[in-house]
Amino acid sequence: MFDDKQHDESAESASALQEELETRIAELEQELAEAEDRYLRAAAELRNYRQRVVGQHAQQMQYAHEAVVTALVPVLDHLELALESARSEEQSPQEVVSGVEMTFRQLLSVLEQFGLTRLATVGEQFDPRLHEAIERRPVKDEQIGAGQIIEEFRPGYKLHDRVVRPAEVCVCVKSEASEDTGENQ
Repeated sequence: MFDDKQHDESAESASALQEELETRIAELEQELAEAEDRYLRAAAELRNYRQRVVGQHAQQMQYAHEAVVTALVPVLDHLELALESARSEEQSPQEVVSGVEMTFRQLLSVLEQFGLTRLATVGEQFDPRLHEAIERRPVKDEQIGAGQIIEEFRPGYKLHDRVVRPAEVCVCVKSEASEDTGENQ
């Protein structure tokens, strides 16, 4: 009987332990289901966020130049007026040129508002980051140093601190006469 009593206590203990383990398993399964649900919701929110950001970025890129374009519309109007004046027999060529010059200055002013600046060239020292040497020309003038820019063929421009187009220039090289005397080389 003693063995039966121990066996019954042992069976009751095992049964209680099994119930406790089943309860704990059910709790853990519930926690896992909740964690999976939170994970799926967070993943969906992240996916939606990414799609929203991509859409916003595409819209920003589409309208990024809106301010520049809006500022340039009056320049277009003035160019159209200049063309009409050029076609008219009532306007003198000098008046048309004057109108085009004013429109050119207006265009430069608008572009300067957005950070565009023209690069300095003639009289400056050649800088390969800012200038593109199209021609090298010997010069005998002692006041002009080797590597100095003596002519600009096409202007260069910077947008804020970035060169958007280097200036095409002619660079001075010392003439053979000064090289023979060994001067300024």
